[in-house]
Amino acid sequence: MSLGERWGRYVALTALALMWPAVEAYLQGIVRGAAVPIFGVAAVVYSVVYVWYCFSGFRSHGLAVPSATVGALTLLAVALDHLSGQMSANYFLIPLLVAGFSFPPRRALIGLGLVGATTLMEVILLARLPIAELVLQAVLVLPGVVLFGGSAMVLRYLLDTLSQLRAARAEIAQHAAGQERYRIARDLHDLLGHSLSLITLKGELATRLLPEGVHGADEVRDIVVLSRDALQQVREAVSGYRQPTLATELTAARVALQAAGIEVDVKQSLGALDRETEAVLGWVVREATTNVIRHSGAKHCGITLNRIDGRLQVEVLNDGWRVPQAPAGNGLRGLD
Repeated sequence: MSLGERWGRYVALTALALMWPAVEAYLQGIVRGAAVPIFGVAAVVYSVVYVWYCFSGFRSHGLAVPSATVGALTLLAVALDHLSGQMSANYFLIPLLVAGFSFPPRRALIGLGLVGATTLMEVILLARLPIAELVLQAVLVLPGVVLFGGSAMVLRYLLDTLSQLRAARAEIAQHAAGQERYRIARDLHDLLGHSLSLITLKGELATRLLPEGVHGADEVRDIVVLSRDALQQVREAVSGYRQPTLATELTAARVALQAAGIEVDVKQSLGALDRETEAVLGWVVREATTNVIRHSGAKHCGITLNRIDGRLQVEVLNDGWRVPQAPAGNGLRGLD
């Protein structure tokens, strides 16, 4: 967990200061009788739900958890208003923050609209004001919805953009490292490999020209053996360097798909990987990209790499049509 993420959680908790109307209603005796313990429980549950969301719930994938969180906070806000008998828009501001931060833009707007509509209904039911003042209250509620919900949406957009920039920077760094490995491998193969091949060839020729038993013949044979071993080691090293890296294959896939007229969206959140794992994932991405280009007829392709329960997952989706079943190829089988 980064320092910014850790401090961001605590900054988000400062929104609980918006609960001051509940504290005021309790201390001033506005809530009375049997409603007092129920009001207290509702306020505590409200706070616990929000604290849980700040520390854990916001990490959940999908819309179920944020939807349940926004719904629970909104219902608790309604309960707090009715138990105290007073309308307070503060209770609805935190659900607005959660909705704006948790949902994609379109769904966030829907969530903000629903919470805002609930707030207006509470104003109508509890404020008991003349029509003109109700309209004024409704107009005053709208800026709060825009300010809190909109600021949460903007914050989420900025954080997502920052995350994408960090991922892009890491991908560029990995790609640069991969290119440097390829350059080293090429130089080793072209320069050192060529020289060792010549030494081996010359040594073998010398052993054939030298008569048996001549002084130094054994040393020449040792030179041939050593040069062969060195040449084999260079070839093994070059082979290792030439294994595909994930960043290189993702970049190549993006270029190839775009050249074929296919829009591509790549999402990679695996972090650091060992060379063998990168090579396998790189081959999978390469083969899947080839299949999309050759057989799918797609206009859009999405490549997603993530880690789920400790397992690495590569997902390649496209909007291509169904085609007749082609004979199985050897692309992925060759990785066995």
